[in-house]
Amino acid sequence: MLDFLTDGLRAALRRTNLCCVYELRVRAGKPVVINYGGSYTYLGRHGVTDKQGAALIASAADIEEIVYRASNYSVYSVTEQMRSGYITGAAGERIGLGGAYVYEEGSAFAVKEITSLNIRIPHEVRGCAEQIFRRCFSEGAASVLLLSPPGRGKTTILRDLARLLCGGTPINVLIGDERNEISASNGSSALDVGVFTDVIRFAHKTDAMTAAVRAMRPDVIITDELIGEEELDAVAACVRGGVEVIASAHLRGIEALRASPVFSRVLREELFSYYVVLSASGVGQIGGIYDRALRQVAAC
Repeated sequence: MLDFLTDGLRAALRRTNLCCVYELRVRAGKPVVINYGGSYTYLGRHGVTDKQGAALIASAADIEEIVYRASNYSVYSVTEQMRSGYITGAAGERIGLGGAYVYEEGSAFAVKEITSLNIRIPHEVRGCAEQIFRRCFSEGAASVLLLSPPGRGKTTILRDLARLLCGGTPINVLIGDERNEISASNGSSALDVGVFTDVIRFAHKTDAMTAAVRAMRPDVIITDELIGEEELDAVAACVRGGVEVIASAHLRGIEALRASPVFSRVLREELFSYYVVLSASGVGQIGGIYDRALRQVAAC
């Protein structure tokens, strides 16, 4: 985990509880910021500090070294990821890139002059999805959409749901892991996503869902962060074909779902059986569970 960091950052993190580290924000010429237990503060040589003057200062060379290490010293090998604004570390760490985007024929071609990194650290929190599992899957597999702003624990909950679904009556679960964050597999090891789970990594969601239905015969497909119409088309095809889908979306809650020009479609077509809103008061906390008619069936 986080093997791509500079020696100074790794030494500082050894003085923290890594279970509480959710993000590192590394900006050239600025203090290193850490999301520790859900709150932002600074990372100093001796660990977490609330004093800006005691914070480590990142350099452009630090950022360059992190990018090269995260790409296994071959930036060319992660060009496709970089076009989407991120690199995925070997343990599933998502490294967001800030800098100068270069366009070719109207599409992002590369990210150059990288000046800032947002490093999101995956966590395995066994049991964090128990409440969702008991309420939404008491009668078998169902389609569920998790709603929250970024950084509230959606991916961690999806990971635990995969594990829980494999723990009862055996069903085939397939994870479409576009950024290798849910399973965090590096070829030899992975986070626990259940013994009946297959994983398609680094494929676009639409490709993963189409390939899964054709070749892997899943009962449930799990994927992260639905964005646009094309992905919703793939979800609709799966659900109508008898494959349940568990996914997430960057929406603040039910009212945002209703108001979204794109996601209001899921209500019209009743693509999901349940909607789970994550609370803004804490990472991974459930704010409410709603049925397909948007009636609240569980308050948390």
